[in-house]
Amino acid sequence: MTIGARRCGPVLALPLLLALGVPAFSAGEGVPDVATIRAHIRAVAGDLPAVYRETDETLSSNGTKTVEKVFISGPNRRYTFDSGQFHNERGFDGHVAWHMNDNGQVVVDEPDPGLASREQTTTTVTAIRTPVEGYLIASLGTNGRGMKEYIDGRTWHTVRREQIMTNGTIVTMFDDVRLDHGRTFAHHVHTDNGYSHTSTDLHVIDYAADDVSVADVAMPKPRRALVAFPAGVSSVDLPAKFGRNHIYVRVTIAGRGLDFVLDSGASGITIDSTVARELGLPAFQEHSAVMAGRYTTARTIVPEIRVGSLVMRDVAAQEIPQGWKTADDVKEVGLLGFDFLEELGVTIDYENKRVTVVPGASYVPPAGRDTIPLDVRLSSGQPRATMTLNGALGERWILDTGGSTSVIVFDYFVRRHPEAVHDAPPAGGHRHMYGIGGEIEAAPVRIDSLQLAGVNLSGFTGYRVVGKSTYAQNDDGIVGVDFLRLFTLGFDYPHSKIYLVPNTVGRATMGI
Repeated sequence: MTIGARRCGPVLALPLLLALGVPAFSAGEGVPDVATIRAHIRAVAGDLPAVYRETDETLSSNGTKTVEKVFISGPNRRYTFDSGQFHNERGFDGHVAWHMNDNGQVVVDEPDPGLASREQTTTTVTAIRTPVEGYLIASLGTNGRGMKEYIDGRTWHTVRREQIMTNGTIVTMFDDVRLDHGRTFAHHVHTDNGYSHTSTDLHVIDYAADDVSVADVAMPKPRRALVAFPAGVSSVDLPAKFGRNHIYVRVTIAGRGLDFVLDSGASGITIDSTVARELGLPAFQEHSAVMAGRYTTARTIVPEIRVGSLVMRDVAAQEIPQGWKTADDVKEVGLLGFDFLEELGVTIDYENKRVTVVPGASYVPPAGRDTIPLDVRLSSGQPRATMTLNGALGERWILDTGGSTSVIVFDYFVRRHPEAVHDAPPAGGHRHMYGIGGEIEAAPVRIDSLQLAGVNLSGFTGYRVVGKSTYAQNDDGIVGVDFLRLFTLGFDYPHSKIYLVPNTVGRATMGI
């Protein structure tokens, strides 16, 4: 984490503040506006150089040590993170954001189109006496979530930040402020993370305002190909079984056959925590997380995963509590998500119950006249698409082959578009589903109109998540299997596309 001018520290001498043209805090004066406070912070910290490098070391309460290296050269930026066996990166190639995940795959982080309404936030400034005499800048949404910054009015340094989220507040405190190559910034940052239930201490190890090469900031190539095909084979049918809600794929780990779900809504590859222990897999960086409910998770490395004739080796995966039965002869103990799908062209044929994969470079999109191409954005590891529901536009709808209904609406969409969410209580009332971390209570909603690319449907029931802390991320919701099974799906992640080809049931439903 590059902290730069966002740091706090000891009181600057009044003559130095005056020399910088920065007034000190005075209790008798009025409260300055945000722009004035930001200007004072920048003046005291010094100019951020156009070119610099930095090395930070972070120690976590869960025993993790992470070394971050920062390379900045104008608009080009690269941040690398090394933590034991895990390496990942993120950065900007000009104005194009990108990241590299734990399995060495590089993804361009395409932004939302920006046509959907955003959640409104209000920014206020108030004078404070604690933890310092100064000012509190609060930028909060209608649900009280957002950021609070505590500014020392005598030094004009940020002493504390609070990122307030639905499932925990992340409190960051800054100290050890000193002049370093023309900038004044904190060289120690302590964070108490109420979401992950961990604490960390970051120390700046090295900082230099020069010596950054083109290679230092370049967007890297993928470190490897994760999924290997057999020699001479360019198309493979996965050992897949189609259930009522999920596609189950038989995988083999250490000679043991296991049932994984082919899940486009999963941002990586996961394995049940209990099964991981039984297989002797190591657990790294254990922490808490929240999806359907709160659970404990950890990173692990799986030496080999076989999916039919495909092989993945040294697979970075996430341990989660799963291990439940959703069919009489199936026990789900893992998810094949983004890291598996990213390198492949995948065809899911719900009508004929068949999943075929080819190397991504060999994938040929379907070309029939009824084919519907859909642009998706993959920065989260989930395919997000633009969809209009009951007249309200959302740009963060996740196409989820693991979603066990038609449409699930999250609170993020409901807060912004309450007028579009119409209750439709059918016989039986609320529905109870299960997700990572616990049970999901969902209330039925009437879908009068759904528009996704060239698909227009109406007159069916979806569901909205009732609990405010369930799936609290800023996504509109899930488009699940009851919708997706109307099509043969073509996943072309290398080109950020999903193709929808109506099958027999889909053509009848759409009136084709």
